[in-house]
Amino acid sequence: MNEQSGRFTFEQNESLLKEGDTGDFAYLIISGKVNIVKGVLSNTPVTLAVVGKGEVVGEMSMFDDDHPHMASAIAAEKTITTRISREQFQARLESMDPVMRGIMKLLGQRIRRMVADLTVEEVNVDWGNWRKSP
Repeated sequence: MNEQSGRFTFEQNESLLKEGDTGDFAYLIISGKVNIVKGVLSNTPVTLAVVGKGEVVGEMSMFDDDHPHMASAIAAEKTITTRISREQFQARLESMDPVMRGIMKLLGQRIRRMVADLTVEEVNVDWGNWRKSP
């Protein structure tokens, strides 16, 4: 990552965010593309989305302090972003109408549940004890 004048440049295959890390920032994509990948270090990674110009990554972990990033964001090509801190995000969220703020938090919880349901658990096969079914 290279920072210049409030813009952050990520080279292809460089991580903007890592699954499981605490989220301190959300990134607005100015140019480039980013792969959103669940289980990047597993044997069965799942690409949830490819996002680009005008889209945001890392916003889900801005809603609450006790949830880390639920996926990794990896630059698919050279990507330029700007970022918003957790404090800035929370201040803007708190300035919203309370009903809309509640709806936003509910949507965040639903998305987390949906992504958790998409996660494929790794299956370990004990080939030494494998037997052909009769």
